[in-house]
Amino acid sequence: MPTFQYKALNNLGKETKGSADASDARTAIANLRQQNIFVLEIEQDTDKKAGLSKELDLSSLTEWRSVSTQELIFFFKQQTFMLRAGLPVLQALQLGRTQASGRLGRVIDRMIADIENGFPLSQAVARNPKVFPPLAVSLISAGENTGELDLVMDRLADHLEKKAALKTQTINAMIYPIIVILAAIGVFIFLVIKIIPAFAKFFAGKGRGLPPSTQFLVDLSTFFVNYGLYILAIIIVIIISLVLMYQTKEGRYKLHNLLLRLPVLGKLMTVAAMAQLTWSLSMMLRSGLTALDALKITAKVIRNRVISDKTYAASDQILAGKDLASSLQHPRIPTIVTQMIAVGERTGTLDNVLHQLGDYYEERLQLGIRRLSAMVEPALILVIGGMVGFVYYAFFQALFALAKV
Repeated sequence: MPTFQYKALNNLGKETKGSADASDARTAIANLRQQNIFVLEIEQDTDKKAGLSKELDLSSLTEWRSVSTQELIFFFKQQTFMLRAGLPVLQALQLGRTQASGRLGRVIDRMIADIENGFPLSQAVARNPKVFPPLAVSLISAGENTGELDLVMDRLADHLEKKAALKTQTINAMIYPIIVILAAIGVFIFLVIKIIPAFAKFFAGKGRGLPPSTQFLVDLSTFFVNYGLYILAIIIVIIISLVLMYQTKEGRYKLHNLLLRLPVLGKLMTVAAMAQLTWSLSMMLRSGLTALDALKITAKVIRNRVISDKTYAASDQILAGKDLASSLQHPRIPTIVTQMIAVGERTGTLDNVLHQLGDYYEERLQLGIRRLSAMVEPALILVIGGMVGFVYYAFFQALFALAKV
């Protein structure tokens, strides 16, 4: 019997490689699918039988870059509507294809071809990891098993909508402060390079000493003119070092742990991580996934490395026989979260408790972003106003001193 080498994704979205014995490539893929392994590429082992070419190459299915979030939201909502109307999956995809274009349209074409060849929707989705995240693969697979595929599609659309809305709110909250900061930097550079040196040259020609405030500005300007490039080089080196550090797991963990310790931003990041943790767990448990699988997938959804690592480690503690609440206990996870999870486990309403926690932390996150923006904007205006005001004060103080001569 021929042996086939394959590259695939498991049910957690992790890439894996291996070999399988089967009469042909289709049979090998079907057998692997029963083990929750979604094949990306498969070929007959040429080491065992020379002269045989690749039986089936699915690598082209991953060539597409990710489509926009709004396109995915529309796709999942569209599929929800058609599945609830009673259409089979294949026909729903075919109708959806008429509304899709570009990369998403090509991906749907591939998915239609897979389903026509007898593969389930979850495997067709899994073969497009650059478009659909592991969360979508696992939820769709669970929906197929429970017969609630329409509910899963609806939850995925809702999840992406919440994520997109939060991203938009965050960007909008950052735009004004960033503009103000850039303006402040521009004003500072202009003062240091043009205005203050002109002050110094003007007053030096009068043969008079400068007042302390004016002398401070002149010294500050001289320092930045002489050492500005060195300071810029140091800043660039620090930024590059932080970026390189962030690329490593250990470095990302340390940076995220440091951010969690910050007074205001740290609390906001904790709230964001709790929203991701509780909402994702609720969605997956409601879709029929086990707590073990839900924890492993949620760990990939959470962006903060500290909380993500703890969430993944909790799955090992679940295997060891501990309950979910005690498995998630961590200094960076609020006690109220584990206490409410414990209540949900005792009462058999864990998914509802997690859903309520997710809504609660999402509201807190939105409120926190608005408050932070409201705090930063006036603070930046005060800093810039104070900086410009001090320059005017130093200038007029020097003029008054000169007028007394």
